[in-house]
Amino acid sequence: MAAALTACGPTYMLTMRPSKGSGLWADGSETARQQHDSVDVRISFVRYEMSKMVFDVDFRNNTSRALSVGPTDFYIQPLVTQPVASTVATPYMPGRMTAFDPEVQIQELASRVAEESAAATHVGTNEVLTSLSHVVDDLASLKKKETKEQERARETKQKEENDYFTQQRLEAAAAADQHRAQLEELRSGALRHNTVEPGQRLRGYVAFPRVDKADLIRISAPGMAGGTTLDFIQIRTVH
Repeated sequence: MAAALTACGPTYMLTMRPSKGSGLWADGSETARQQHDSVDVRISFVRYEMSKMVFDVDFRNNTSRALSVGPTDFYIQPLVTQPVASTVATPYMPGRMTAFDPEVQIQELASRVAEESAAATHVGTNEVLTSLSHVVDDLASLKKKETKEQERARETKQKEENDYFTQQRLEAAAAADQHRAQLEELRSGALRHNTVEPGQRLRGYVAFPRVDKADLIRISAPGMAGGTTLDFIQIRTVH
């Protein structure tokens, strides 16, 4: 599904699939499924990111009561189940890890969009002072006889300084557009905290920290019986 490159040493490919097929598929990915007390949870692997594993979660409330569900109600337990050679140390595995809360990143992106949008439209103090210096230089040039070379040098300098501030605004506008697109994607795609009424479903992306050396990823979901997990096998192929 995605290649991960180390800083040095061999490259490797990671793939992910449910340990037990449910016969269900979502957007081309096989789905793990667990049911308990009229709660139906379906999870499929989506992709690897730089530091995250992203899963598609489909939570269905078939009970007679409303349930509060959020991304931080999901946990993983990475495990190493395959035997290793006696000369190789068993990889250290962290304990239970909760899913990332998208609200933190949403707030950060919203702040960056606001800052970058302001930088793209507002004239800063340095630009105002530079413009004033241009006016002073232009007025001073009227009182003295400039050679053509001096005139061209002054105009070139002013143009380069104006172009610099224009470029700064363009870069800020481009950054604002990029982060705005990321923000909208996160707002619309990530699973966020919701009250799931009886008969309703909640679907969205949930991301966990990557643990490349684990060969089993156990996901705990809200509404499941104690000890019930949705398990995924992670295969690491070295090239």
